[in-house]
This record gives sequence, structure tokens and C-alpha cells, in this order.
Amino acid sequence: MSSDTRIGGLAEGDGTVFAQNGQVDWVAFGQSIWSTTSATLQRFASSGVQPITFGAGLKIASTFTLDRVGKERMHMALENLQGFWSFEKLLHFGFGARSFLNVMADAQSGVNCIALCSALSEVHSEHAAAWILDELWKLEGCPAAFLPSHSQLTALVRACSGVLSRTEFSHISATMLGHTLKIRDADMSNIEDIAKALRGLFRVSKGEVARITVFGGTNCAFIAGFANWILSLKVYVEDEAGGLIYRDADFEEAQLVVTYCQQASLSTIQISSTTYILRNDDEMFMRNQTLQEANLTFRTPWDSCLTRVFGTNFATLTEAPIILGGFLKSVARVYQALALGESDVGKFSRATFVNFAEPSYGIGFVTSVVSIFPELDHVSGLLDEMQLALNVPFKQAVRVIEQTVLNLKQLCQCDICTHGSTLTTCKVALAFSIREMVSTLSCVTRDDKILPTVRGIDFVHGRQRANWQVRSKAGGRPLLATALDLDEEGVYGDDADRIKKFDRLSHPMELFSGYSDHGRYVAVGNVHGEPQYCTAAVNQGLCYFLDCLRSISSLAENARTVHVVPGPIHMGDKTFNHVYDTLGGSEVLSTEPAPVKFDILETCQPTSILRQ
Repeated sequence: MSSDTRIGGLAEGDGTVFAQNGQVDWVAFGQSIWSTTSATLQRFASSGVQPITFGAGLKIASTFTLDRVGKERMHMALENLQGFWSFEKLLHFGFGARSFLNVMADAQSGVNCIALCSALSEVHSEHAAAWILDELWKLEGCPAAFLPSHSQLTALVRACSGVLSRTEFSHISATMLGHTLKIRDADMSNIEDIAKALRGLFRVSKGEVARITVFGGTNCAFIAGFANWILSLKVYVEDEAGGLIYRDADFEEAQLVVTYCQQASLSTIQISSTTYILRNDDEMFMRNQTLQEANLTFRTPWDSCLTRVFGTNFATLTEAPIILGGFLKSVARVYQALALGESDVGKFSRATFVNFAEPSYGIGFVTSVVSIFPELDHVSGLLDEMQLALNVPFKQAVRVIEQTVLNLKQLCQCDICTHGSTLTTCKVALAFSIREMVSTLSCVTRDDKILPTVRGIDFVHGRQRANWQVRSKAGGRPLLATALDLDEEGVYGDDADRIKKFDRLSHPMELFSGYSDHGRYVAVGNVHGEPQYCTAAVNQGLCYFLDCLRSISSLAENARTVHVVPGPIHMGDKTFNHVYDTLGGSEVLSTEPAPVKFDILETCQPTSILRQ
């Protein structure tokens, strides 16, 4: 049997699937004979993408072209994708040699499809990206009879999600937005308008028009980022007042001009064949069960993420290095006492303590603070203050935490700490957020190029703010429990709070994927009523899995280690979104009823998608 995959009579090795000019023979498309190897069919089955959906994706992707720079960027993005085996090679995390992407990457139209789907899913939810593909299909005048279902388009997007997670694409898009607060409040525009603007860019990429202009809100940043990073077009971006945000060409030479406008002003704009407006999409709130689906997600570099998200509130916090440094060094000292088993720790319970990895306590915690957040390394006097952590008695460290929290409260001007204020960013919660993110990220193994999301950092602050709001008027044990995220006797007494400590995936997922769904990754019950805990999960193209799936270790420091890689979870020829651990000694895949036992330990080796 031929090793080529033939679609509509053309093999992918021919370099194209659909004619670049003229009309598609839809009768022939519907009657096409798909000739392929069994291995390729297994990849289709593994991804959940039907061949007709694959063909539809290639048809949409054939409507735009990538220049040499765009092709090189996509080649590097695909070249650097890797996957990892669990022990006994029962599960595979990330992209591998048998990935569905290998089929797509055989032709340039397939690479274009990967670029479009992965770019959409970097900024939008996977379901929203699928709706945009749906509109693109309609705009091309393709017959409705061949339109894949929404679930199939979602599967196509999901198969490509994560490819651009190690690139600058999402960060470049965020740069096009400019002001920090816009990123934190970024909502989707009308899906049909987004598709029309993309189609306008496609026409520019093929030389059909010289230039287009886009007016609208935050979704303009995605349009500008796609034009700049994927299509390598010359972009000029300005704000509502005409102030320059970004340009890589003069206004007259730009192939895309973006102007941000308030929704009320869009109705006054004169629309032409090369002018597009992006209106708010109220239907997205009706179409989805959660408001998160209607939000946009942008990544931010580590060296400026705190300033990017919190702005002047973070700057004000850094003006008090003795207070912030005193808080962080005392947290490091308390964590050290609990991790090393010191006897004099008062009533603090070790039952739910999880910071046993060296980078998450003592001098390791201090080092993690400045290595994770380089902005803090530049704060004069902060590191010197934190390095005094190891020589402080435990009880003194506890007293310093109480005092510095009260000092931060006096420094803060938010509506929690100051009566009558309307500000929502809390400096106490910001200090707590830095503590939580350092504690979380010190136990996460990832590629440094995978950047955090603005929404994820904001989620952390929102959670810490809610906790502080409940206990801000209390002192003693409730205050300490909130500041340290510890179970101090008499504060967290019920099982619901204790069980949260087993939720080791949701916090990294929150930071890197920008979506918060804690309930899914804590304990759930199987059909026999046995408790289960999620040990691996996929969200927005990134796979999160515990180190225990790679190797079995009795070391407490490895129990919390989470690995983050782009790509899905594979078991044989099937793809899964979650893996649950049953306390009876078996792992259960979320879409597979029969338990799968892990018995043999094997060293995990990386595999590259393009090197095999």
C-alpha cells in the first residue's frame, strides 16, 4: 500500500491538497477515495479527527500563504516539540513520532492549518477557536453539507493546540494590546467579525489586496499578532487617541492598520471592502456555560510579569523591601522548619504540608523568588533582607509574618484594607500571591520558554484576595493560616480544606493555561465509590502530569513535582484528557472504564516529533 495520504486524488507529498486558483470540485470532494496506510488511520483515530474534517481544515488553510519567515517559525515550533514516556511506556505525554501532527506537517497546507488552529487556541478557548473555523468555512462559500460538526472542529483545534506555546506568538499579541488593564479584562469580539478580519489578512498574504484596516477592542491584538508573527505582514497599531502602540513599518507602508475603539464609536466607522470592525460578542456568553470561554488569554515574559499584571500596585509594594523581604524570608523559615522536621513548630500541622522540595523552603525558597521573578532581584535591599531567613528562630519568624502582614495592610489602599476605597488590587493579596506562585513553580519542571498567562496570575491574586477578605479582620491563627497556606490547628478543620492539598495540577494549569477549574482535579468518585485523584491532565494544549507517573520514589520532595509539556496524553492509539489515580492501586483514564495498572518502573526518555 502506498505510504502517501491521498485526499481528493492528490497526495500530501504533492505539496498541496486544494487548488490555489479556481473552484473546488465539491462533488469530487464528497466522493473522494481516501487512500492511506493503517498507521495513518490510527493517527486519525487517536486524535479524534475524521478524514473529512482534516480535509476541511486543509481547505481553509489553503486560503492564505506563509512567507519564508513564517515557514521558518512554524518549522522551528514543530521541530522543538517533544514528548515523554511514562514508566513501562504505557502512557505518552506530549507530541511524539506517532502524533497526528506528523500527517498534517507533510504538506504546506497542513502546516498552515497547524499555524491557524494553534494560534487561535493560544489566545481563545478551544471551543471559541472551533466556532471561528466554522465561520471561516462559511465565508469561503463552502457547502454546508461538508461543514464538520462543532465537536469535530474542536478536535482539530485540540490536535494542534500547544504547538505555539513555546513561541513568542501570544506575548507578541499581548504587546499589540498595549495597556495592562486591557489584557486583564480582555473579552472576545464577535466570532463572525473575527473570521472576516482573518479572511482579510488571508487576502493580503496572497497579494489580492495591499492593505486592510481593523477597528475594535481587545481581539484586535490577536489579529495584529497573527499578521505579524504568522503571516509576517507589516503592522501598525494605535490606540483610541491615535497614540502609537506598535509598528514595524510606517503608517503608509503598513499592510495591517489596527485602531482600538470604544464599542459606542464603531457604529460611526465607514465600512469598505478592506475595513473591518470587531464588535463585542454577547452570544459567546449564551453559548458557553462558563464566562472563561469568552475571555482571551495572553502570555507575559517572566522578567516583567508582575509589572505587566499589577502595574503601579507592584511598584508601590517594591518601595517597601524591608516589609516584603521580611514576609518572604519568614515564610521561607517556617517552611524550612516543617520540611526538616524541627520539633518546635507550635500547633502547625504537617498532615497537609507539601513544600518538601529544596527550592520551596529555606534558602531554596529565597533563591526561587528571584529566579522565578527577576523583577524582584532588581529591588534594592530585598535579596539582602531575605537571605537572613536561616538564622531566625521559628517563633520569631511567625511573629514577623504577623507584623509584616499588618504593615502591608497599612500600606494598601484597596477596598478590603481601607474603608471607602474602590481599588480592587490588594497589596497584601499580592504578597500572598508571590508566596503561592513561588511555592507552586518551585516544584514545576517545564521549558523556560513556556510563559505564564496574564489571566493565570490574576486568578492567583483573585483567590488570595478572597481568602484575605474573609480573614482580614482576624489575627493569630486565621491570619497565619492564610499567609502561609498552612493548616494551623483550629483553622482548617474540615476534610474539604484538607483535600485541597491533593490538588497538585490545578495551580500550574491555572498559571500556564489561563483557565481555573479546581473541582475537576481534586478527588472524585468512580463507579465503585472509591476516591480518585487526577495525576495527569491536558488543558489548552499543555499536558500536566505528576512525577509519580514517570518513576516511583519514596522521597517526599518528588511527591509534588509536576511536569508541563505541550501536547496530549496518549495510550496506544487513543488520546485522553485526564488520568485519575484510584487509591486501590490503579490508574484510570477518564474516558476508559477499565482500570490500567502500573507495575514496572522505566526511565522516561524524550521523543521528538520531527526527529523520528
